[in-house]
Amino acid sequence: MAIGIFLEKERCPTAEDMSAVLGATRALWERLTHFITQNYDMPGEWSFGGKKYGWNLWYRRSGKTLASLYPQQGFFIVQIVLGKAEVEQASHVRFGNTVQTVFEETPQLHDGRWLFIKVTTEEDIQDIEQLLIVKKRPKRPQGS
Repeated sequence: MAIGIFLEKERCPTAEDMSAVLGATRALWERLTHFITQNYDMPGEWSFGGKKYGWNLWYRRSGKTLASLYPQQGFFIVQIVLGKAEVEQASHVRFGNTVQTVFEETPQLHDGRWLFIKVTTEEDIQDIEQLLIVKKRPKRPQGS
């Protein structure tokens, strides 16, 4: 099973495609993409990850990935990779049921803990924002 829904390499998803696929979760997608853009000054770029992953909105800078967002029918998946130190720090945060379960059940690999979080609720977005803050400190507000 593919992680994303858009599996044709020759056809990057359009805004219309995204609205049709995400449905009610489009607002959650927009909230998260806005959070990332505002706090990390990092625009997303569409990337094709192959038949297993499909098209995803990839947030990275200087070769380091912050997160990848994979649209699905009626929801989306956020991929965040946490290193050992980040896992330790995140283990002290209490997340909602969805993110807490993913966090606890995902094994720690040599290159990190690869979290694939199915987003369907506002609570999921709040938890993902907390994970992103653990992964990378947000930019300082202007004037600080």
